[in-house]
This record gives sequence, structure tokens and C-alpha cells, in this order.
Amino acid sequence: MRIKAISSAVPKTKLSAADVADLVGASAEFIEQKVGSSTRYVLGPDETGVALATQACHRLFERESMNGSGIGLLVCVTQTPDYRIPHNSALLQHALELPTSCAAFDINLGCSGYVYALSVCKGLMAAQNIASALLVTVDPYSKIMDIHDKNTMAVFGDAATATLMGNDSGAEIGNANLGTDGSQSMDLTVKAGGAAQPLFSIAHEQPVQFTKEDAALHMYGRGIFNFVMKNVPGSIAACLEQNGETLESIDYFALHQGSRYMLEALAKNVGIPAEKMCYNIEHYGNTVSSTVPMLLEDLRDQGKALPGTKVLVSGFGVGLSWATNIVYF
Repeated sequence: MRIKAISSAVPKTKLSAADVADLVGASAEFIEQKVGSSTRYVLGPDETGVALATQACHRLFERESMNGSGIGLLVCVTQTPDYRIPHNSALLQHALELPTSCAAFDINLGCSGYVYALSVCKGLMAAQNIASALLVTVDPYSKIMDIHDKNTMAVFGDAATATLMGNDSGAEIGNANLGTDGSQSMDLTVKAGGAAQPLFSIAHEQPVQFTKEDAALHMYGRGIFNFVMKNVPGSIAACLEQNGETLESIDYFALHQGSRYMLEALAKNVGIPAEKMCYNIEHYGNTVSSTVPMLLEDLRDQGKALPGTKVLVSGFGVGLSWATNIVYF
């Protein structure tokens, strides 16, 4: 099961580092140098995650001169769906006019979600003899952030991607190294809105007592950084070993764009040469589950994903979880 094509879409609203700095009370230099983001995009009041994902899928269809009639599987990676019920993938199936025989479901994962989903799609396609699948990512964190919170607003941006997978030609997917440490799960969280702390009590017909802080995204940056430094180098080493590769045999490293500071520290820890590291955080910020596929799209658009090219992909974050694999072009 292979990656055949990738396309992406970003919202209309574009924010500069100076725009974000004014909102969070930080300097533009801090956002550009530490986070590494000069610009990013966020959903406007008239935009939704499903609409943005639909746009990414239509761009993919146009690029490949196809429609969705042959898609047998649709997987949407998101932790910020348009509704609690129904799932984004059902809405996308309808919007894209995919056949009703198409299996469709969401994966509730963030930054590691795309790499996890590659294995999920690969396995399900093989088990069910599905010839063509669509893997979508969209996590509009702007809808759940306090715009004045430096820890989140300075980091995240919105984007959507669509990856076409098939069983005939394209980039081969290796064997993944996956893991989770739930002991740190509250380092990246939205406490209110789930069944444990609902926003409204249906039984008592009244709002449940909660604060704005409970309803917003919260991130303990130092905890996330330490988690990444502790777990991701080992995941990369294990993935290389189980796929019979070495650091030297990999052409590019497409790692989740948590922050420029984190990526540079991770590259130094692992021993990744600067020229092999991929970056797009400067233009988009941290787009959660969309960072890795957008990096792969960049490699293809720049003519770097030539036949024989090996790209190590790794996502890490919410859960806290990690996922590493190798894509063979």
C-alpha cells in the first residue's frame, strides 16, 4: 500500500509574527526565532475544518485528474472535529460524493496522527482488499485556543491535507515504531467539553460550572519538550533498525514541526545533518496532524522526492504519543 499523491489547503486568514505577538504579549523576534514561525493561517468565522479538508481533497483530485468514485476507505485524523457527533469523515464522504460503499472513520490523534494513520490505512487496505484510500488531516486548533495564551497561540496554525493511497504505484510505507506515555497526557489538554466535564447538563437543563480556562487548549511546553527528547530519539533509532536503515541511508527527515527550537535540539540529539532536516514551520506554524504530510508535499513539489529517495517521518505530541516510519519514494 503506497502513497500516490498529497495535497494541502490553508485558510484565508494569514497572521504575521507581529500580529501574533500583539495578541500574546510577546515579541515578534521570540516567535520567529524560538517558535520559528513568521506566518501562519487560522480559520475565519465563516470557515470550518470539514470545508478546509474538502478543499484539500478537491485539489488532490484536480492534481490527479480523478474523482472519488474509486475510493474505498476514508480516514480523517482530527481532535477538533466540526461536531462531537457525527464524525468528520462522514461529512467528508458526503461532501466529496464518495460511494456509500466507502468505509469512513476518524482517528482521534494529534501530532502523531498522520504517521499512525499511514499504518492503519496500510493494514486495513490489505485486510479488506481495498485498492484506493483517502487519508485526511485537519486540526483547527485556532477554534479551541485562547488568543492571548502565549503557550498555544504563538505556536499553532490551521491547515488540512489529503493523501491518496493505492495498491499499485507510489511511495512505499515501511514498518512503524509507535508508542504512548499516558502519564503525561495532561501536558496537552482541553479539560471541558467531554463526558467527564460537559459544557451543558442535559439531565438538569443547565450549563455546568466551568471556566474559560477549562474550555481552552492548554500546553505545558517544558513537559512536551522533555517528553520529545526522552522518547523520539529512541523511536527513530528503533524504526531505522527494524527497517534495515541507518541515519546515513536516509535522505530527508520530515519530523513534526513542534517548534524550531525543538527540532534543532532533536536533530542535535539524534545526529541528523542540518541539510537533511525539513522545515515548513516558518510559513505555517505547528499545524498539528498536517505538519508531516505538508513536508512530504513540499519534497515532491521541490523535485526532491525522486525514485529511491528515503524519508523518515515522525510525529509526536498529544497523548503523549509518538510514531515514526520511513517512506520510500
